Amino acid sequence: MALILIVEDQEEMQKLYKLILEEVGHEVVIAGHGVEGLHGLKRMPDLVILDLQMPIASGDVVLGFIRSTPEIARTRVLVISAHPEAHTLARQLEADACLMKPVGMDQVTEMVDRLLAEPAAS
Repeated sequence: MALILIVEDQEEMQKLYKLILEEVGHEVVIAGHGVEGLHGLKRMPDLVILDLQMPIASGDVVLGFIRSTPEIARTRVLVISAHPEAHTLARQLEADACLMKPVGMDQVTEMVDRLLAEPAAS
C-alpha cells in the first residue's frame, strides 16, 4: 500500500499508529523527534503523520521543510497534536489535515485512507 512516516515523540503513540497502519497493509517508518523525521523524509513517504510538540526539532520545523522542498512539497501531511492551536498552525503551515489528541484509532485510519485516496496537490 503506502509508505507512512510517523514523526511522534511518545513511544506508546508510535507503537499504536504503527500497529494499526501495518495491520491494514501500510509500511511504517518511525521517527522519535523532528530531526529523525527530517532524515526519514529521504525515504520519500506517501504520507507523514506529524506531532507538533516534540524535542530537538518541532513538527512545525518538519512541516516547513516539507513544504519548502520541491521534491517532497506535495507529500501529504496529517498533523495529530494536543497543541491548543494545532488546527490554526496546521492550516498556516499547509498541512493536509489535522486531528486533535486524544484521537481514536478509527479516526486516524479513516483520515489516512482519505488523504491517500486524494490526488496530490499541485
